[in-house]
Amino acid sequence: MKNILLTLSIFLLGFNLTYSQTQSGTEKDQAELRKVLDIFMSSLKAKDSTSLYRLFYDGPVTWVGVYKDKTQQKRIEKDPKSSDHKLADYKSWFRSTTKGSVKEEKFSNVNIDTDGSVASVTFDFSFWAGGKKGLWGKESWGLVKIKNEWKITSVIFSMEQESISPEPKRE
Repeated sequence: MKNILLTLSIFLLGFNLTYSQTQSGTEKDQAELRKVLDIFMSSLKAKDSTSLYRLFYDGPVTWVGVYKDKTQQKRIEKDPKSSDHKLADYKSWFRSTTKGSVKEEKFSNVNIDTDGSVASVTFDFSFWAGGKKGLWGKESWGLVKIKNEWKITSVIFSMEQESISPEPKRE
């Protein structure tokens, strides 16, 4: 009986800790973080590097994407040495992405979790070039508030090529 009570106590304590750590932040923080997302999307579409670069922390920023299974399988069929991930930095990503036709990244199912000093923002994304969806996946940003401004410190994401595995319709 003691073991059951101890296990139950640990479970409830863990549940309370998890619950207490999940804060959504103030409405002001939520609005400011949504604005970061909006500026990111509009800067990409407008090819505005100045506005986009201002969103990022002025130091090392993690930028890692992993290919989802179906896309990676096709990549391996073409080249058995294909890496299952790609590393970049926001400046080189922006320069390579804005070449050619208009590019656009669309976000949906956005979830913002913040305590007012740090934040995580997760969302589904789709990436479009010339009006055609090329990639989709899940994306997660880490942000910190420095001098009263939100700065992106990490971008991690999964990638599936639309031509290989079309994005499922969401309700």
